Formats: sequence, structure tokens, C-alpha cells
Amino acid sequence: MRIFGVDILRGSSRSKSIPRYALYVIDGEEEWSREVSRSRFFRYIRDYRPDFVATDNIFELFRDKRELISFLKSIPPETRFVQTAGHTSLPKLARRYGIHVDPKNPFDEARASALLVKYGVGEVVSVFADRTIIKVSRNRSLGKGGWRQNKYRRKVHNSVRAVYREIKSILDEHGLEYVEDVREGYGGISRGVLLVNEPRERVPINSFRMRDVQVTVEAVEKEKIELIPMKRQTTYTIVGIDPGATVGVAILDLNGNVLAVRSKKGWSYSEVVEFILSHGKPVVIATDKKSAPEYISKMRASFNCILHCPKEDIPVERKKALTAGKSIANDHERDALASALDAYNTYRNKLRNVEKRIPEGYDFDEIKAGIIRGLSLKSMLERKTSESREGEEREKEAVAVEEVRKRDRIIAELREENRRLEEEVRRLKKEIERLKERIYTISSEEHRKIREKNVVKSLQSEIRDLRRAISEKDKKIEELESKLDELRKVKYLEFRGWKAIKVLRKFTKDEIERVLNTVGIEEGDVVYISEVAGGGKSSAETLVSRGVRAIVASGEMSHYAKEVFESSRIPVIPAEEVKAKLYDEFALVESDVLEECIERYRKEMEKRSLEKIEELIFEYRSRRMGEF
Repeated sequence: MRIFGVDILRGSSRSKSIPRYALYVIDGEEEWSREVSRSRFFRYIRDYRPDFVATDNIFELFRDKRELISFLKSIPPETRFVQTAGHTSLPKLARRYGIHVDPKNPFDEARASALLVKYGVGEVVSVFADRTIIKVSRNRSLGKGGWRQNKYRRKVHNSVRAVYREIKSILDEHGLEYVEDVREGYGGISRGVLLVNEPRERVPINSFRMRDVQVTVEAVEKEKIELIPMKRQTTYTIVGIDPGATVGVAILDLNGNVLAVRSKKGWSYSEVVEFILSHGKPVVIATDKKSAPEYISKMRASFNCILHCPKEDIPVERKKALTAGKSIANDHERDALASALDAYNTYRNKLRNVEKRIPEGYDFDEIKAGIIRGLSLKSMLERKTSESREGEEREKEAVAVEEVRKRDRIIAELREENRRLEEEVRRLKKEIERLKERIYTISSEEHRKIREKNVVKSLQSEIRDLRRAISEKDKKIEELESKLDELRKVKYLEFRGWKAIKVLRKFTKDEIERVLNTVGIEEGDVVYISEVAGGGKSSAETLVSRGVRAIVASGEMSHYAKEVFESSRIPVIPAEEVKAKLYDEFALVESDVLEECIERYRKEMEKRSLEKIEELIFEYRSRRMGEF
């Protein structure tokens, strides 16, 4: 068996400086010690792979649970980490097994921890459940990639799938049960997880990395740290009892230390038994009377232990002398403590002599308990030496039987308690039914309120929509009323000698189409064009096709458009000659001025036409005369 004992030499787990450790190694018959750093200590564990690593308190080495778990993940799975003195001081525990410890010497404490584990003393630190998780995934990021990205992704995912299947086949060969979770990827799988129902040390797979694949094998963590005793340790006690209406109980360990003193009026027998057992296993039941009362005899029979009665009733003066300096609340506690101390004094010298003869590694308290019961030191040592693993199991079974007997003594009270609790359960079930009905009523009312609230919200939303529609219609009405006012003004001016003509804002097909769809262009209409630039032959032909009478143009019109209008005998009048007043869809001009301009431009057009005809005739005659 290879055991590492360790203790802080300098620094601490919470200091900023790097701590140093005292390491004591027991390797079969060989023992050696060394001062090591934290990293060297961890390296020794990985290299030597000890069966146990022992320390008196785990949080002297680690700041918190996360740091402890990180350490346990890094050490070999078969190595167990043991805390030797979590609930008591290391020197006190070491003395119980005959181990000399200098509390000021870390190497002594490291040696004591290692020896205690060798003798089966301590608590194994357990932070992992009996399950192991295996994760198989990509070892590199796929990145954004280029034109061969899909081929590369397929290669990596195929490698992950191949490794995952190989691990599954190994688990199947060993007959291990597992649950799997696979995430598909292009050309294979991107990630596979196997939850194996076995401890980490029994899983034949270790973490590793390849070019494209990484495999992580970890034990599943428990929710909290568990400390599992390596073997059952029994605290043996000497119990003094003062029976009566108020029962007093005092409990000492086999070194004479006071473990507990208590008194209570009307204290039931089973409660007293439970109180005594909560502090250990009684070896001696003591009384202050020469003749043991029936209560004391019954208690001794219950524990199957030694009864101690003084030769004469202990007088009050001796009781006060025995309990001087002790913390007691009343005479009952004083009498019980005096009885226990008197019994301890009877065995004190014998126990001290025996303690000097017990070899290192034996449980001193267990040997002392045997001496009190009348066994010889030689027989107990021989029995301990020759005891096999099966013998230890039988002892555990015997202890279990005693535990069963202890439980049997309180079964009656537990049954009564169970009956009372069943009645309470029935009462609570009725109360639950009543509350369920109340909840149903309240929930129905709440449901109704929610429905009403939803209806209100729906109506409010509808009101907002209607208000929005009304607002839009109001704007439309205002626009129409404004146009109506303009039309009224136009009609009024028409009665006073003005004429309304339709307006094109631009000389384009889209604008002509808009006017046609809104106010229309009828045969005989006069059209005012605000911007004639950009208008071409097709736009002019569209107006000609509608049969317009004349065009009032603002700006210089293209000669293509002019030719179209002139060929159709439609006069194009400059806007400045008619002095038009522009409104939204109409323009007003004086009727007389407009008619005069139309007539004048028509005559000019006819004149130009006649001139062209005369010119053509003159050219024709000239050609004819030239022929002759």
C-alpha cells in the first residue's frame, strides 16, 4: 500500500504567496519525507499513483469546492483522497492510536495523517457520483472557410463519428451500460456524449486529443462534498445516571473528559437511551447508591454493559468535591456527574497502565473498553492481529445487530408517532381539498376578470383604430372643403368674366394620366402647362388626341411638341400673355384676353400655312420654267 500524507509547511491555500508542503510517503516498508511545492506535489501523485492521499483537513489545501474538484480530476482515478481529522484535532485522534505528534511540526502531522489512513482511520472525500461522462467533439474550429469548406467540414465530422463509434464498441465489449446524446453534423457528427453508469476508475477510456477530434472523460460531480468513513469508529463512554421525577445524565469518555451533562423533568426512558447513544456506546453505567435502583439495572441491561455501584452511598460532600469546577445546573446533574467520575476513578490507574502497553496502530479506546469488560490485553491484541477481512465484516454485522436492538427499543414510540402523523395527514388532506375548492373559485373569478380585461383591451384597440380612421377622414374632408372653396371662387370669377382652365404641373405622360383620372380633359378644353421643359412629341400627341382647343405654356416648349400642335391647328399661347391665376387643379384667365389670344395665334398659324403654300407654289413654278 502506498500512502501520501501532506500538511501545509508555509503559507496557506488562501494566501497570495505560493504555499510549500510537508510530504510524508509510506510505500510498503519504506518511508520517506520531503518538502515540496504545489506543482511538484501534484506531479508526485501522477507519477507514483498512490492508493491514498491523506491530510488532516481538506480546506487547508484548497480554497473552495471548485479547487478541490479540479485537484480530484487531475489525480489518477484509483487514488482516494482522505481527510483524517475533520471533526476532531489531529493530535487527539493520533493519541487514540498511539501516534506521537508534535503539533508545531508539519512533517509530524503529515506522518500522522498517513499512519491513520494505514490503520483505516479517516473519511474518504467523495465529490463524484458513480457515473462517468465521455464527450467526443471537434478539436478545432471550422472557421468561415473557403471553396473547400464543405469538404473539410465533412472530413472533421466523419473523424468525430469514427472515434465515437470506436468508444461505443469498447464500452459494449466491457458490458457497460450507457446513455448517448448525439448532435448531427455535415458528413458525420459534430458532438457525441456518452453517460456511463459506472465510476470513473472502471471506465477503460482516458481523455486524449487527435488532429481533428478531442475526447474528454470526467466523473459526474455530486451536488455537495460527501465524507465517507473508512471504517466505523465507536466512542466508548462511562455514563452516570440520577433517576427520579427529574432524571440527570452525565457522560464521560474513557479519558475522563466530560462529553455531556443534562437533566430533564419527565424525561422518558427511550429519550434517555437515545441521548446516551447519541454520544457513544456505554461501557459502564454508574450510580451514586450502594444498591442500584431498578431504573439503573434496567438501563444496564439495555446496553449490556458494566454496572458500577460504590461500596457506600456517595455523601454530598464527596459529590461536591468530585464535581468541583464542572459546569452543572442542579443537584440531579451533580449526582449523575459524581457517579460517572467515581466510576472513572475506579478504572483510571488500570487504564493508564494498559495505555502504556498498547502498540501503535491499535484503537486505544476499544482496548480500554475491553479491559473494563474483563478481557486481557494479550487476548485482545492477538485477536486484532489475527483478524481477517471476514472477521471485520462479522464485527460490522455485530455492530449492525446492536444498532437494530437500539432501534427496536424506540419502535413502539415511533409507531405511536406514526399513528399520530397519519391522523395529521388525513386532516391535512381535508384541508387541501378545501383549499383546492377555494383556489378553483378564486381562479374562476380571476379567469372572468382576465376575460373582461382582454375584452376591454380589444375595445380600446378598436377605439384607437376608429379614432385614427376618423382623423384621416377629417383630414380628407378638410382637403375636399379647401378644394370646394377654390371651386366656389373659380365659379364666382367665371361669372365675372374669368375662365377656368385645367392645369398640368409638368408636361409628361404621367402628369397627363393623373389629370385625366382626377378632373379629366375633355374636347375643347384649354390646358395650362406649368413646366413645358421635357415635354416631347408623344406627350403633345396625347393632348391632341383628347381634342384640346389651345395650350397655355409657361416656358420654352420643344420644337417637336410645337410641330405637333401646329400641324393640328392648336395654338400654343405664352402664359405671360394671359396673366393666369393658378389654383390647385385649375388656373383662371380673363375670357376676353384668352379668346383674343386664341384667335390671334390661329390667324398667325393660318398665315404661316398660307405662306408655306405660296412658297411651295413658287418653287414649283420655278422648277417648271427651268425645264423649258
